[in-house]
Amino acid sequence: MTGIEHEIAEPKSGDAKKPKQSKAEPKSVEQILTEAFAITMDKDKNIKPASITKADLKSLMTYPQDTRLSSELAESITAAACKTDPELKVLSLITLAAFKCQRDGLRHQLMAFCVRLASSLWIQRHRGSLDLYRDIMEADKGLDSSPLTFLSNAITEQYRKRIDSVGRQASEAPSPSTSNAEANESTALDVLSKKELAAQRNNILLIGALWLMAQGKTDLNAAIEFFSGLLNEQTSPTQSPRAVAVFLAEQYANQDSLLADTIDYFKKQFTELAGQQKFLQSKHNAQEVELKALQTKVMTQITAIADKDQQIARLMAEVEQLKLAQHEQQLDERATRTHLRDNAGQAKAKAFNLLTEDVLEPLKLSLAALQREKPKTEVAVHQIELAVESIERDIKWFSE
Repeated sequence: MTGIEHEIAEPKSGDAKKPKQSKAEPKSVEQILTEAFAITMDKDKNIKPASITKADLKSLMTYPQDTRLSSELAESITAAACKTDPELKVLSLITLAAFKCQRDGLRHQLMAFCVRLASSLWIQRHRGSLDLYRDIMEADKGLDSSPLTFLSNAITEQYRKRIDSVGRQASEAPSPSTSNAEANESTALDVLSKKELAAQRNNILLIGALWLMAQGKTDLNAAIEFFSGLLNEQTSPTQSPRAVAVFLAEQYANQDSLLADTIDYFKKQFTELAGQQKFLQSKHNAQEVELKALQTKVMTQITAIADKDQQIARLMAEVEQLKLAQHEQQLDERATRTHLRDNAGQAKAKAFNLLTEDVLEPLKLSLAALQREKPKTEVAVHQIELAVESIERDIKWFSE
């Protein structure tokens, strides 16, 4: 979270040197904001980073009355803030204090101031936006799971492009006659290192998340996950278990129940996620078994289909053979019928000739020979023999 808790918990070294404000003359909100970003020089004539005391942050949270902040306040502070707070570290502290402000009206005024100042200091300040978060969210079509996800992705992508280009760009070195203060004035925001840009990005993200929370536009669990992600970037590469143990002991000694609540929240989240993981793993295993069973069933069906295809192919071949045989049979039957018709005609003609010529005539002659006054039996017998020979001859033909 870009060191916010540390900034609030640990007083600045300069805090002890500043005299406490008299209760009779409390600082105004405008004075607190102006002093936080005011330009001051160190002994080497370098501009000091912006700073704000714990007392001033508490004053913003507990200010006794609503105060209207002019729209020009952020604009008047921008010139100084771009030199003293290019990473927006102090602005993030003020935004957090504004979010925790007890008075609704003042909270709204302070949040609007912080958003307007952030819009004047971030990498896309040249667009002249007065509310960078509102402008970004206008492009949200509701496709993301949450507004915070959309806002985070949009800002991260814009900073990714800038951070990637920093290594490829050559910064213009200030001329020898230019003082350190003048160099800071001209390049404080224009020439930031990758590390500084990453810090500015994280603070822009933090302010945006608080802006969404102030408007009730983000789920608190999603916000917790988001802030824990920012904190994760601050994890020390060389963690000291002893320092962690001492820190936890200090929190207990200070009766810090919020830290205990935070740890308990993440423990519950871990337990819930572990349960979900176990359930999903069990479900995954069951689905794998089901998938294997389905694959086996599919392979069985594929084999059965292949067998059916072969059977169908065989049946189709048999059908084609039967069609061919039927066609040949039809041709044979047609030829047979034609042949039979020819044979029938020949048999009819043969029978007609036999009866009319070879049988009838000899019988007539035989009858005439027998009917004479003196029957000529020899003639009759001869004619009958001729008829019998013709019949026997044709009977042999008919039998063939």
